[in-house]
Amino acid sequence: MAFAEGFLVGLGMIIFIGPVFFTLLKSALNYGFWAGMMVALGIFTSDVVCVGLCSFGAIPFFKNPENQSWLALGGSFILFLLGLKYILKPNVNVDADLKLKAGHYTAFFAKGFLVNFVNPFVFLVWISIIGLAQTNHGSGQELWIFLGAALLGIFLTDSAKVVFAHRIKKLIQPNFLRKAYQVIGVVMIGFGIRLLWFALV
Repeated sequence: MAFAEGFLVGLGMIIFIGPVFFTLLKSALNYGFWAGMMVALGIFTSDVVCVGLCSFGAIPFFKNPENQSWLALGGSFILFLLGLKYILKPNVNVDADLKLKAGHYTAFFAKGFLVNFVNPFVFLVWISIIGLAQTNHGSGQELWIFLGAALLGIFLTDSAKVVFAHRIKKLIQPNFLRKAYQVIGVVMIGFGIRLLWFALV
């Protein structure tokens, strides 16, 4: 029961459209399947770290408005940089996937990890999920089954987005893709402004 509930919660996270969604989409469209999967793995790893931190006593830290502000400032800076890069240099690569080297894997993984980890809203969401899990399943084994299933559900939905983006890549014209990347850049800057507002207000 705990696994099924957690898995459904994880799948339900697909409705949230945030910076990680556009980072995932851009990486998969522009650099191919494995680039997108490395971003997805980075997102998954940051979620695991978030769950671990919140579960082992860091909830007061992430509930502290001052700490949330510092996280939001860092997140807004990263999103501004990514947004400007997408607008000013919307690299289009529709002919072939990037031949990934060790450094590329690390870079895509780090991008997914950082965009997710520096967003204070991610921690607030996980704090809520952990609270729900503890209410329904206590603090024992079933809690960890619930959280593990939720993480699995999120990773599978992110992987499905990568597969979808990779499949439609060959159907998209370069000019359309370039404009789409610029729109993604504007959206990323918009998320950055929202985080900056969150940090300063």
